[in-house]
Amino acid sequence: MSEKNNPIKVLNAFSRKFAKMSNDALDAQPAPVSKDKKLQDEINARETDRRSFLCRRFEDFAEPRTQDIEEDEDNLIKAYDFFCKLVEFCENEKSENQNIKLRTMELSSPLCRKADYTLGEDSAFLRLWFLQKYPETSVVPEFTRADNGQFYLNFTSRELWSPTPLEKEILRALENPEE
Repeated sequence: MSEKNNPIKVLNAFSRKFAKMSNDALDAQPAPVSKDKKLQDEINARETDRRSFLCRRFEDFAEPRTQDIEEDEDNLIKAYDFFCKLVEFCENEKSENQNIKLRTMELSSPLCRKADYTLGEDSAFLRLWFLQKYPETSVVPEFTRADNGQFYLNFTSRELWSPTPLEKEILRALENPEE
């Protein structure tokens, strides 16, 4: 019997070729990705999506695309102007009427009736927009809830204000949007 027709030799040659093809195929495949790597990639993707969302949402306030946001910004500016005039008036009157003082500087505004600002996250975006628009201001707008449950707009000294965790996250996202 010739060597080509010898079934054992044919089978051995076939096995060697098959083994070589299998090894080549294994070498060509990428190494399996570990669970930790997959999890880290998913976390990174979510963080990138979150930063993108925060930047886009802040952009809605920086360049308003809706009339609602424009009105809200106008209402905040009007309240700020009113607050500044009130402070100026009180300082002028202080010298003349030392026994008369204003108890509170809480203001009522249409913003105080919007849950997005009083209870939601939009107050962080509106506040950061305000601080960007008025970088030299010594006050920061904040919503406070009175004992009667109503919300009021108050302007707190910038020195006493500290950003919320969301505001810190927004600021970081704005500093490094492409990360």
